[in-house]
Amino acid sequence: MKEFFKRNKKVLLISLVIFLIFAVGAAVFTFINIGDHYGQITKGFLQAKADGTLSVNESMPKLNTFDLFLHNLFADLIVIVGGLLFSVISLLLVIFNAISIGMPFGTDLTFFSVTILPHGIIEYAASIFSLACAFKITKLEVEMIRTKSFTNVLSEHRRELKDILIMIVVVVVLLAIAAVIECNIVELILKWYFGI
Repeated sequence: MKEFFKRNKKVLLISLVIFLIFAVGAAVFTFINIGDHYGQITKGFLQAKADGTLSVNESMPKLNTFDLFLHNLFADLIVIVGGLLFSVISLLLVIFNAISIGMPFGTDLTFFSVTILPHGIIEYAASIFSLACAFKITKLEVEMIRTKSFTNVLSEHRRELKDILIMIVVVVVLLAIAAVIECNIVELILKWYFGI
C-alpha cells in the first residue's frame, strides 16, 4: 500500500487541493456573508436546552445505511466514470460537492462539526480518491488517443489499471464506513454534545 501512495501521491494531492480550495473557500465566503446569523443552530440548541424545551422526536425517520451507501457510491462512481469524458464532469461534480460541504461550516462551525465531520471526513476522502481515479482514467484515455492504440496502452499500463481498481475499492470501503457512522453514530454524538 505504501508503494501505491508513493505512485499516486501527485494525483491524490492535486485532488485534495482542488477539494480543499473550494470547500474552505465556500466556508469563508459563507461566513463573511452570513453576518449576525452565524451559529444560529447551535445557539438554538443551547437556548432550548437552557429553557428545558429541547427534546427529540423519536418518530423521525431513521436513515437507511445501505440506501445512503448506494446513494454516495452512485455519486462517486459518476465522478470516476467522468474520467472517460476528460474529467470535466468529475471536476465539476467534486467542486460542487466541496462548495456544498463548505457552506454549512460557514454558517455554524460547531453544529456542522458535530453532525457532518464524524462521517464527512471519510466521505471527503472518498471524493478525493474518486477524482484522482477519474484523472488517472483521463490520463490513460489521452494516451490511447495519442498512440491510437487501445490494447497497447492497456498492456503497457497494467500498474495504472491496478491503481485505478485499488482506488475504486478504497472508495467503496470508505463510503461503507461513512454510511455506518452517519446512520448509526452521528445522532448519538449530536445527543451527547447537546445533552439531549
